[in-house]
Amino acid sequence: MARNDHLLSVGNEALTPMTSAMASLSTQIDQLTEVADARSSARLATLKTRMENFTASVTLVGQVKAGKSSIVNILAGRPALLPSDVNPWTSVVTTLNINTRTEGDKKAKFTFFEQEEWDNLMVGGGRLGELANRAGADDEMEDIRRQIGEMKAKSESRLGQHFDLILGQSHQYDYFDEELIQRYVCLGDEDDPDINPKTGRFADVTKSAELFMDIPQYPISLKLCDTPGVNDTFMVREQITLRSLRGSEVCVVVLAASQALTTMDMALMRIIAQFENRQIILFVNRIDELADPVNQVPEIRDRIQDTLKQNNIDTNTSVVFGSALWAEAALTGNPDILNEDSREALNTFYLAAGFGDQAPSLDKIWALSGLPDLLLAMNERIAEGAGNRLLDRVRHRARNIASQIRATAVAKKLSDGQGVVRDLDGVSPEEAIAKVTEEYEKKAAALTTSLRDKVLERLKSAEDNFVKRATDSLIAHLEMNGEQGTWQYAPAGLRTLQKAAYFSFARSMRKEAGALYNTAASDVEALYQKLLGNHLGEFSIEAPIVPRVPPPLGIGRTIALDLQSTWWRRWWQRRKGFEAYAADYTRLIASEANSITKDIEENQIAAVLENVRAGLSDFLREQKETLLNISASAEKGPNHAALTADATPKKSRDDILGDILKDLSNEAA
Repeated sequence: MARNDHLLSVGNEALTPMTSAMASLSTQIDQLTEVADARSSARLATLKTRMENFTASVTLVGQVKAGKSSIVNILAGRPALLPSDVNPWTSVVTTLNINTRTEGDKKAKFTFFEQEEWDNLMVGGGRLGELANRAGADDEMEDIRRQIGEMKAKSESRLGQHFDLILGQSHQYDYFDEELIQRYVCLGDEDDPDINPKTGRFADVTKSAELFMDIPQYPISLKLCDTPGVNDTFMVREQITLRSLRGSEVCVVVLAASQALTTMDMALMRIIAQFENRQIILFVNRIDELADPVNQVPEIRDRIQDTLKQNNIDTNTSVVFGSALWAEAALTGNPDILNEDSREALNTFYLAAGFGDQAPSLDKIWALSGLPDLLLAMNERIAEGAGNRLLDRVRHRARNIASQIRATAVAKKLSDGQGVVRDLDGVSPEEAIAKVTEEYEKKAAALTTSLRDKVLERLKSAEDNFVKRATDSLIAHLEMNGEQGTWQYAPAGLRTLQKAAYFSFARSMRKEAGALYNTAASDVEALYQKLLGNHLGEFSIEAPIVPRVPPPLGIGRTIALDLQSTWWRRWWQRRKGFEAYAADYTRLIASEANSITKDIEENQIAAVLENVRAGLSDFLREQKETLLNISASAEKGPNHAALTADATPKKSRDDILGDILKDLSNEAA
């Protein structure tokens, strides 16, 4: 770690309410466990483990050479960890697992592409080849095959006879250092004599890299994901980056101050446009390279706001300006790494910040670097997002488990015929419980099918609508200009319609699943009341929490219509006659539009609907186990051993449960 790693704790105040609430909730779970039976104790232990394993995921994306790896290195407290600003350059999605539990002494894991993934790249050209084939871009496909052939030859030359053996495998180490990391995650310039020949040996076939480290300055576990960008040569890693973002709580977009968003690649803009506003943080790096930073920063901020607005991204998105180089100087305690221009810019900011009458200090350099603001913004989003959701889920489950413990305890104190009902509306308790479970599992299946059909119908309508408008526009262009020149129709309208369909699905899901969950909880609670009657006292079973709907990142994936190249000129030149243009373009655009719908369906909608079904199924299974246990305990008669054991505490079981339930409910409120 760096000399001044204590600086990394700046910003932790945003996490204090969350970590305090987790500690309090953990204590309450321990108190519940003291009065719980074995089954409830196991459930409570699972809840406690879930809190202990809480890990917030932060993914960094951005322009090439904007400084993503430099920022990750600073956040890790190891400025030289991942290579940055040099050849070789980062080419693999790399995840830093901070304060997470690991198996044994594992410190590094590098996973290679599966054979099928590699074959898809070698034979079909990956995603880029898929797009070229769909567009009928034969010349581009030949160029892709040539580049792939060269890449394959270099990989086989580096790895020799072991090439085929490592696909689908992973390498694990009980250590990591800069040389090891570069061997797996960097593509180097083979003509550069200063590059270590081992650098990049496995980079072509490495799918992902994971490093494991402990940083005591962070009070929680973190996953920091450094991505190589979404515009790699064959678009293979666009899919990997999208997968990283799908599970991410915070997306930090790193931009170079000299470029900001003016030259930001549109693939990245399309992806971040799908995130919720509070999930995005823009970090504008390299302000130390600006000629007049104090005056230029407000101008850059205005340009960013304009660009965000043009791309339908909320202009309230957090924008932080800073310098990874200044942060490194403060973290290492070595301001000598700053060149003259960087020093001059720092002095200018120092004066503008009102520090002119104060002696230079590393703490103030750290403050001006923007890293404290970035850490604070990250922690705020973690606490209000994943942290709050976890606390809500655990409190909710703990309250239900407390109610189940109370019901089980009441049943054990009652003998058969003294309060536990053996006949529910003409059927046994077992039959009544099974009937409610089966009924709601069928309703959940019907609901998820209905929600899926409705959203797919709307997505198909969006496709058809877009294809018609695009084709009509093409025909209008041909009628006006003939077959001269070229024409292209931007797919932004398609994405707008698809996003609207997805969010309509999200609203319907929350409303309808919430209603189903509530009625299921009411019917389950009624079974407890029927079994135990007025012996329960104040008692309730709460409905499961409706699953969260993640942002539709699949809408941002690249399609052929996004690519600006010679494809369109050649595509245009190969066609003769209005009918040929219209028919071929309709086929192409329909295929591209459907590829987005398919991605949303398979990677977003399917997961949400499975969570809806699984959430209710888990709830019903847990309640069924408790209810059957209550029914079975009634047949055994009163549990005198339990009564004797319960007589020793200062407070009765009911008093303890009542206090804990009250505390859990107050904290939730």
